Amino acid sequence: MIFIAGAQPKKKQFRCTTTKHCFRCNNDTYWILQKQQQFITLFFLPVVPLKTTYFRQCPICGNTEELDRDTFDEKVRRGAEPYHSK
Repeated sequence: MIFIAGAQPKKKQFRCTTTKHCFRCNNDTYWILQKQQQFITLFFLPVVPLKTTYFRQCPICGNTEELDRDTFDEKVRRGAEPYHSK
């Protein structure tokens, strides 16, 4: 019997409704909140979650700041909008 298994990330992205200053590119813009989950997959279906990371990212230069779960949830509750990258 052959099993096809692997690991695959899933992302959820939100756009902040308040601007934040990026010290890397020196711009004030709406940052992107991201929740990334790593899953073990079996036959290309996610089965077991391995790891979850939360961070926000500058959409201009890609600078990221890691967040804890509570901070991420608070920022999403405060009115973040779903974000779809182009």
